[in-house]
Amino acid sequence: MKKLALLALLLSANWASAAPFIESDPTTQTVSHCGVVIDTAAKYDVAVVASACKIDISGVTVGTHTIKATFVRIDPIWGRSESVFSLPLTFTRPAAVMPTAPVGLVIIP
Repeated sequence: MKKLALLALLLSANWASAAPFIESDPTTQTVSHCGVVIDTAAKYDVAVVASACKIDISGVTVGTHTIKATFVRIDPIWGRSESVFSLPLTFTRPAAVMPTAPVGLVIIP
């Protein structure tokens, strides 16, 4: 039973850190989406998770990027209302560094 619990814990830890994310502070507002703009691409919506914007950035290319976000509320009567953009966040995705091949392989009796 202990081994099963340990396995479940290890698997959940790996799943939780599967991709790099950018996350906002939680909000007390009633919002359902975040509008996201990365660099100069078109704005797209992501669902709010635990009262915060959680943006997956695993697909960005190597280099420096800027991201901005808004909170979005969709009202059945008044339609879409959106906050102003957040301050931009600039981050850099580094190039993949390949490890060198192992050397000195030998047979040990």
